Amino acid sequence: MSLGDSYSHDGHRQRLRERFARGGIPALSDYEVIELMLTLCIPRIDVKPIAKDLVKEFGNLRGILDADRAKLMRVRGIGGSAAACVGFIKSLITLYHREELEIPQVEIPTIDKLIKYFKSKISAEPREVVEMVCLDSNLKIVPEGDVRICEGSVNNANADIRKIIETAIRLGASSIAIAHNHPGGDPCPSFEDIRFTKKLSDACRPINLSLIEHIIVGRNSCYSFRRSGEFDVLYDESIPPPRRKASAEDRARGRNVAEGGKAVK
Repeated sequence: MSLGDSYSHDGHRQRLRERFARGGIPALSDYEVIELMLTLCIPRIDVKPIAKDLVKEFGNLRGILDADRAKLMRVRGIGGSAAACVGFIKSLITLYHREELEIPQVEIPTIDKLIKYFKSKISAEPREVVEMVCLDSNLKIVPEGDVRICEGSVNNANADIRKIIETAIRLGASSIAIAHNHPGGDPCPSFEDIRFTKKLSDACRPINLSLIEHIIVGRNSCYSFRRSGEFDVLYDESIPPPRRKASAEDRARGRNVAEGGKAVK
């Protein structure tokens, strides 16, 4: 690489930074966002071709951040240090979202906060997992109340209702919320998901334990059992009940639970 090339690349990087400083992410094209990220990982060379190759291989920024180290390093120009840097950036994003709701004594008064919390934990998991949070009467996560219940295959998480109930009792929870992921990407609940939620809700009632939510985390969207009206629970006033009962069409398509979200395709 010539000295002139170095100056040219440095000037291009500076222009990207200036555009970002003025207009944020919307001021950059998709590959330029990746390119700007790569300038933090790869010094002194033109990273535009690498950025374009990454987008071609993984589709978008999320796909790149979700890719493991070995897959990233298959792209020409991505070495071990650059792959580690990309992984570090993904970890920082995850940490940022978790610290908004870090335990102990974090209040979770809305469904949206639950969604954000669970997405930060399990959206990138390659296999199906079940997570639970145990909440006190003020809807704050109790100490040690963030619990991974089980890990299973992609098709069957094999969640243990007994473990959920025993954990909630041991931690003195007044209510619980659970979530699991669909690694395939579609958050629409299966028949088994609906049946499991009903069984868990039924198991909670005799001990005055409220199941306030079950969230399914997909790749780009989530599904809320509460908002879709799939199960009947004792609603806490601080978490609004669903606006209406789910129609057959809702259940078939699922719903994006984010405020103003679109139906899951």
